[in-house]
Amino acid sequence: MRGFREERKRKHITAFYMETLVLVLIFTAVILVLTKVFALSGQLSGKARALTNAVHLAENAAEAVAASDSLEMLAGLLEENGNVRILQQDGQEVLQVRYDEAMKPAADGNVLVEVQWVPEAGVEKGLTQGVIHVSREDSGEQLYMLKTAVYMGR
Repeated sequence: MRGFREERKRKHITAFYMETLVLVLIFTAVILVLTKVFALSGQLSGKARALTNAVHLAENAAEAVAASDSLEMLAGLLEENGNVRILQQDGQEVLQVRYDEAMKPAADGNVLVEVQWVPEAGVEKGLTQGVIHVSREDSGEQLYMLKTAVYMGR
């Protein structure tokens, strides 16, 4: 009888250890899955924040395009802390505006807003298109692109 009780007790202890091991394995698996989910969530949140900031910068540039009658006037509207330059790209003038990571104007900023000022061909004062690209200089990744147009009148 005594051997029977000891055998039964051993089986209970073994079952307890097996159940505990299974629970620990399940708990570990759940923690690993949740860790990956939170990491992915953090990455997506960062990308969403960058896109939202890029949209705001492009909207601001589009409003400045609508209020301008020349690339120089546009540069004057967007210039803050020496963050604006007019460059030549493919035989066309492009306005480049720089911002830092906090989206504040900065002459050495990493976020670029480039505005192509494209007057309608053959018309002295007419429709002018503005093509706005927002990108990161370090990765070359384009975050957002916006096309707008303004009628200059005759």
